[in-house]
Amino acid sequence: MEKIDILLATYNGEKYIEAQIYSILAQTLTNWQLIIHDDGSTDGTIEKIREIQKLDNRILIVEDNIICGGAANNFLYLLKSATSDYVIFCDQDDVWFESKLQVLYDSIQSEPEAAAVYCNAYGYNGTHITSNQVSLFERDSLSNSLFLNSGVQGCSLLFNRALIDMLLDFPSFIVMHDHYITMAAISFGKLKYIDLSLMLYRQHDQNVTGNIAVSFSDRIRSFFNRANPIIDRKHYEANKSFYNKFKDKFTLQQQEIFRAYLQFPELSFVQKVSTLLKYNFRMGNNRWILVLKLLFKKTI
Repeated sequence: MEKIDILLATYNGEKYIEAQIYSILAQTLTNWQLIIHDDGSTDGTIEKIREIQKLDNRILIVEDNIICGGAANNFLYLLKSATSDYVIFCDQDDVWFESKLQVLYDSIQSEPEAAAVYCNAYGYNGTHITSNQVSLFERDSLSNSLFLNSGVQGCSLLFNRALIDMLLDFPSFIVMHDHYITMAAISFGKLKYIDLSLMLYRQHDQNVTGNIAVSFSDRIRSFFNRANPIIDRKHYEANKSFYNKFKDKFTLQQQEIFRAYLQFPELSFVQKVSTLLKYNFRMGNNRWILVLKLLFKKTI
């Protein structure tokens, strides 16, 4: 079978890095290499990695003293080091179930074209595991993705070489690595969802890539929080940059959907409702959520 490159971007992860790497070593699928790049940690992260590296020659450390200045840039920097047929991102503080790589690989290995696959997860605070899944939205089109203000959780995504080769010429602005991969898979290939929780997604105050609302009550509070606009400014700019970079590769229908999204903040209330319905813009396959948000939130 083809090899999988696991890309691990680290920064001051001394407290959690061992649990994550040991969960990778325990994977039932064994044909992988773990490529690690540290972003200037000031704790004992690298020392812990070097100790574990002695146990397995599949663990590689990119030591070039380059500071990327954030998780997104670090992951994208690592992407250029990937040489295998499949790639998966890896956060420094999660715990993977032993079947994670095998399940994801089995789902994507027969895909002949650009593709990515992702799974779900359980929230984890170091002591308790949530009884509910993280509840990632299934995304099947641009209409069901542009308004989500996020990409698929990066550490859940496994993607193939055909998609990777499309990604290495980056747009001028990328808000997060997983958002970029998600948009590319939806636009130019296939994005598959496996409704299984195959990892523990750790939640704590020092999360480098951010926490998520796991419980139903958290999601309700987030929904009605007027401080959170319908469209996040940074994701809007990232989507705009993505469109400008790749618009010649889009179908005419995709171009029309993107233009409708980019024009959305300037429309009147009635025009916004009309646009949502015309282009079937949705969140979690529900278009009425966006219509309801128009009543409570600012647009951007």
